[in-house]
Amino acid sequence: MLTAALTLALCGSQPLPRPVDVRVGMVAYEDFHGEKERYERLFRELARRDPSFRFRLAVGSYGDVLHWIDSRSVDLAILTPGAFAGMAGKRGATGYQYVASVELPPATSCWAGQERRQAAVHRSYRSVCLVPEASPLRTLDDLRRLVGQRGVEFLMVHPVSISGRIAPQQALREAGIELDASSIRFTYSHSQSIRMLQEPTAERQRVAFVWDDASGADPRMEAGVRRLEFPELERLEIPHDVVVARTDYESLGRLRPLLLTDINDDTWYGFVYSDTWAVDFRTVATWLRQSSGGAYRNDDEVASLDEIGHLLLQHARSQPRPPRLALVLSGGGAKCSYQIGAVAALEEHLAEIRRQNPQHPIDIGLVVGTSGGAINALPVAIGVTNSPAGRLAFRDTWQQLDQRDIVRPSWLIRLNMGIWFALLQTAFVIWLVRRFVRKRSRRARPAAIVFTVLAGMEVAVGYLHFSPWSWLGQHHILHHAWLWLSFGVRASAWSLFFIGIAATVLATIQVRRRRWIRIPEKWTRPLLLVGILGLPLVQLVTVLTVEETLSGGHGMEDALAQKYPRLINAHLEAQHQRPLDTNGSSTSPDILKSVSRQIVARRLCARDLVITGSCLNQTSQELPSDLYFFAAAGPSSPAPQFGERGILLTEHPDILLDVILGSGSIFPVFPARSIGGIPRPGDRIELIDGGFAHNSPIEAAVMWGATHIVSIDVMQRKRGGSGNFLNNVTSSFRHLHRQAQLIDARSRGIVTVFTLSPEPPHLCVLDFADNLITASIDQGYQDASMTEPAGTPRFHREYGEPVFGDVPP
Repeated sequence: MLTAALTLALCGSQPLPRPVDVRVGMVAYEDFHGEKERYERLFRELARRDPSFRFRLAVGSYGDVLHWIDSRSVDLAILTPGAFAGMAGKRGATGYQYVASVELPPATSCWAGQERRQAAVHRSYRSVCLVPEASPLRTLDDLRRLVGQRGVEFLMVHPVSISGRIAPQQALREAGIELDASSIRFTYSHSQSIRMLQEPTAERQRVAFVWDDASGADPRMEAGVRRLEFPELERLEIPHDVVVARTDYESLGRLRPLLLTDINDDTWYGFVYSDTWAVDFRTVATWLRQSSGGAYRNDDEVASLDEIGHLLLQHARSQPRPPRLALVLSGGGAKCSYQIGAVAALEEHLAEIRRQNPQHPIDIGLVVGTSGGAINALPVAIGVTNSPAGRLAFRDTWQQLDQRDIVRPSWLIRLNMGIWFALLQTAFVIWLVRRFVRKRSRRARPAAIVFTVLAGMEVAVGYLHFSPWSWLGQHHILHHAWLWLSFGVRASAWSLFFIGIAATVLATIQVRRRRWIRIPEKWTRPLLLVGILGLPLVQLVTVLTVEETLSGGHGMEDALAQKYPRLINAHLEAQHQRPLDTNGSSTSPDILKSVSRQIVARRLCARDLVITGSCLNQTSQELPSDLYFFAAAGPSSPAPQFGERGILLTEHPDILLDVILGSGSIFPVFPARSIGGIPRPGDRIELIDGGFAHNSPIEAAVMWGATHIVSIDVMQRKRGGSGNFLNNVTSSFRHLHRQAQLIDARSRGIVTVFTLSPEPPHLCVLDFADNLITASIDQGYQDASMTEPAGTPRFHREYGEPVFGDVPP
C-alpha cells in the first residue's frame, strides 16, 4: 500500500504532457453555424476520450480550405464532396490522404425522402428541387416547357456545390434540359436560395436546388416552399463530407483510431472509413468534369461581389468576431477615376446585404488610400459614397476635373513653348505667303491678316474656358497633344499678335513710301531654324537644371480646396448636419487647413482612415521615410499596429488635406508637400507620392486588423524585358518600384484579398478629361458588378491564413 501510494504521489507530481494541437480546416457556407456546433460537439467528445489531443478549428470557403491544404496550414481538413473531388481532379498529389467519411444524422427537413429520415447514421444525401408554393410548375414537363420559353431562373448555391449545382445540372441534362448561363443565379447559401424562393417576384419563375436537410425542420424556412418531384435528381446519391490529413502528419497514426471511434449516437456527426470512397468520388469527379466542359474550372481564383458579400456573411455567422472589411485604393492619378465606379458598385451591394441581413450589418470598416487613391479615400471614409446622391456627387466632382487646371508648368516653360509655337507658325505663314502671293510688295498685308487671325484663334483657345475633350474622342494621344498646346498657347498668341502688328506697320509704311521693305532671307531662315531647333534644347536644359518639377502644385491644391468642401457639405446637408465653415479662409492653403481641422475635430469620418505618404526630406532622422497617417472613426475602433510609422491625425488636425495632397504628389512631376510639426513642433517633412513605397497599401490594412480586403488597384503590372537603352531604363525603374512594394506583397498572404484592376488599355496618369473620366468610371462599375455566370467575375482572389479557434470544453 505504501509503495502504491508513493507511486501515485510521484506520478501525480509530474506535469501532464502538453496536448498535441490538431489544426482542422472546414468548408462552410454562410449559414454554417449549426454545422460548426455539431463538429465542435464531436471534437469535444474526441478530446475528452483522448486528452493528449487538442482540436482547433478554422472555417473557410472552398478556396480557403484548399489553399490551406496546399500551404500546409492545416493538419486535417473536412471537405465537401465537390471540394474533395475538385482537389483530386485539378491538383493531383497534394500531400494529403483520405482518412474518413462523415456520417450524417437523420434528416429532419420535410423535403427529405423517407429513407433519409430513418433513425440511423447516413453516409450520403440527395439534392432536392424546390419551387414557391404558388408556382405554376407542377411537373418536370412544366419545367421543361418553361425553360424552353426562357421563363425560369435557377437558383444555384455555388459553382462547386454538388447538391446545389453539379448534381442538379447532371440531372437536368439527363432529363433533356440544357441550361443557359443567363438562367443561373448563384446564391452561395442553401438557406439564401430558400429565402429567395419565399420572396415575391414578378420576373421569371424561380427554381432552387439545395441539399435534402437544408431547412433543418425550421418552419420559417419551409413556409411557402414545396418540393418538385424530379426522379432523375432523386436517383443521384451524393457522398457526404470527407476528412483528409497530411501524409507526413506525425500524429496521424495515433489520431486515426480516435477519429474512427464509434460514437453510438445517431444525432451526432461521426467519422467512418469507407471502402468505396474512391468509387463514390470518381462519380462525383465525372459530374464535375461534365459540368465544366471536360476540365475542372479554377473557380477559387476569381470572385464576384455576390460571393464576396456571402463570404463576409459566412464569417459573421461562423467566427467569434465580425468581419472587418478594408477598402484599399491604389495610386494612379487619373486612373483612379476607375475606383469611383467600382466603389459605387461595392457600396450598392453592401447596402443590399444589410437590407437582407439586418442582424449582420456588413460594411466597410477601414479605408486605406495612397497617391490618387488618397484623394478618393477621404470621401469614402466620411460616408459620401454611402448614398446614391453622394455617389452621383462624387462622380460629378471627378468629371469636373480638367488636366489644364491640374498640370501647370512654370511661366518660363510656358513662355519657351509659346515662342516655339509662334516660330513654327511664323515659318508656316512665311512659306504660305511666298507660295501664294507672287509679288513681294503685296506680302506684308496678307501676312499681317494671317498672323492676326491666328493670334485671335489662340487667344480664344487660351482664355475662353471650354472643354474640348469630347471632340477629341477616346484617343488620349490627341488629348496630350492638346494639353501640350494649351501650355504655350497664350504666349504663342501674344507673340503672333505682336508679329501681326509688326507686319501691319510694315504694310502701312509700304503704302506711304510706295516701296516695300525687304527682309533678307539669309537672316529669316537661319533665325527661324535656330529658334525652332534651339528652343527645345533650351527647354530641356531649363527643365533639368532650373526647374524643380515639371508642374507646380497649385492646380491640384485649388481643385481640392474648391471641390472637397462642396462635396462634403452636400453629404452633411443630407445627414442634417451643419456644413463646413470656410468663410474666414481666403486662400486655398487656408481653406485646406480649416476643412482639415473641422473634419478631424468633428469626427466626420464614419470609417477608419489611413493615408500613406513617403518623406523626401525630413528634419527628424528618427522618423521613418514611409508613414501611415490615420484617424479612427470612433472609440470602438481597434488600435492599429503601425508603431513609429503611424501619425495620429487627431494630434495634428490641420494637416489632413495637406497629407492627401502630399500623398498624391507624383514627384518630380509635382512638388513635394511641405508639412510642419511632424513628428514634433519645429520639425518638418516634405511629403511625396505614397505610391513610392505603398502603391497598393495592403500592409496598412492588415496592421489595422482587416479580416478581408477589397483592393482596387488601377496600375497594371507590366514586366519589362531587355531591349534598347530606353526600354532597359524603363524596365529598371519598374523593377525598383516592384522591389519597394515587397512589404505589401508579403502582407497579401495573411488575410483574404480581392483585387480588381482594369484591363489595358486604360487611362494615362494625367488623363483628366471629362469624357475619358466618365468612361473610366463606367468601366469600374461594370467590372465590379460582373457576376457569374453572366460573365467572368473580375475580382482576383488571394487567400489568407486560417484563423483557428479552440473547441470549447
